[in-house]
Formats: sequence, C-alpha cells, structure tokens
Amino acid sequence: MRNNIVQLFLTYLKIGTFTIGGGYVMLALIQREVVDKHHWLEEQEFLNMIALAQAAPGLIAVNSAIFIAWRISRNEAHRHQRLYSAACVAAAVLGAVLPSIVIILLIAVFFTSYKSLPVIEAMFKGVRPTVVALIAATAIRLARKI
Repeated sequence: MRNNIVQLFLTYLKIGTFTIGGGYVMLALIQREVVDKHHWLEEQEFLNMIALAQAAPGLIAVNSAIFIAWRISRNEAHRHQRLYSAACVAAAVLGAVLPSIVIILLIAVFFTSYKSLPVIEAMFKGVRPTVVALIAATAIRLARKI
C-alpha cells in the first residue's frame, strides 16, 4: 500500500519532469504510464478520465493525478481509507507539480542574466514547434480512439 503512494509520486514526477508544454503534451506520457505500464486504468476509463479532467477547473495533469490516485486508493482495502486516499492524492499531485516549481524557480534565478544569449533565444524558438507537434500528435491519437 505504501508502495502505491511512492509509485504514484514517482510516476507523476516522471510525467512532470519529462514533458514540456503543458497538460495536453503530458497526455501521451500519462496514457503510457497509467494504461500501458501500470494498468491502473483501462483505455476507456482513461478517455473518460481525460473528459473529466478537462471539464473540471484546474490543470489537466493535476486533475488526472487526483482522479487516478483516488481510483487506485479505492481499489485497495485499507484500514484508514480516507487517510490513505488523501496520501495517494497528495503524492500524485506533488509529483506532478514539483518539477514545474523547481524549473520555474531555476529559470527565474538565471533567466534575467542569460536571456539575451543567442543560444538561449534559439532554444526557445526550437521548443515552440516541438510543443505544437506533441499536442497535435496527442490530439490525433485520441481522436482516432474516440
């Protein structure tokens, strides 16, 4: 049971760390981790979860973390169910947002000093089309399944 809490944290830490560009870019990695690797949700449940995560206010990564963590905690028989569910949700949400917080803090510290360097400007120009391509690929993959 404690393993689920750690696994949720590490999974969403990975998702938050290795996806740049927002929640919709994360969907492909979330699907791979949640459906294909860990089998926490079935394919149709994942599509339903995306619809719920989009309809609810907030970030799609955080909303999906809450839904999946709650779902996993409900599948476990635990003596202190509410506390266990809260711990699962907290671990998943913390894993999802922690990389962004650290990256933003690092950028804020160093960006003002280095933003005018040609390498930094070129990097930001190169990231934009990559993010658009990742969003388009995710949208096409999901559209085919729907």
